[in-house]
Amino acid sequence: MIYELRVTLLDVGIPVWRDLQMDSDATFSDLHFSLQSAFNWLDIEPHHFIVAQSKAEIDEDGYLKDHFQKEGDAVVYTYNFDTDWKHEIVLRKILDPNPETVYPICVGAENLAPDEDHTRAEILDGTIHLAYKDSKEIIASINEELSYLHSEAFGSDEDSEDDWEEEWEDDGGHP
Repeated sequence: MIYELRVTLLDVGIPVWRDLQMDSDATFSDLHFSLQSAFNWLDIEPHHFIVAQSKAEIDEDGYLKDHFQKEGDAVVYTYNFDTDWKHEIVLRKILDPNPETVYPICVGAENLAPDEDHTRAEILDGTIHLAYKDSKEIIASINEELSYLHSEAFGSDEDSEDDWEEEWEDDGGHP
């Protein structure tokens, strides 16, 4: 089955969210790397997942289907413990897979994510602006980044690691 997850970055003053579709057999490690692409981060900070209601930590080798069993189930993803970027992840829909779609894929987005080294204070005082009107451009940029995960996962020779790291640095993963 395919899960559509709404991932909302909390406490940044404006809505910043991503709708990701992922296979229910994906691991939380897979979700972590998808989130890094979706929020344009570089995976240089510590992180963890916890069950929203019980606050129990989730093993990254665990499968999404073991913690998301019905629509409305939620977990919290925290990235960068200094900045404490908390994300609420809610299972919105359970879908049949589309055989023509390669997962994960971003199907919705609102506003830009802050750089991982920005602070909440910089956002709330107006130093950093996250508002961005073109959701389609954000989605396309995220899906381009997710395509690198696909090529890495399937061992594609299409792009070398040096190529994608250089492109990531060049465009910042943002539109």
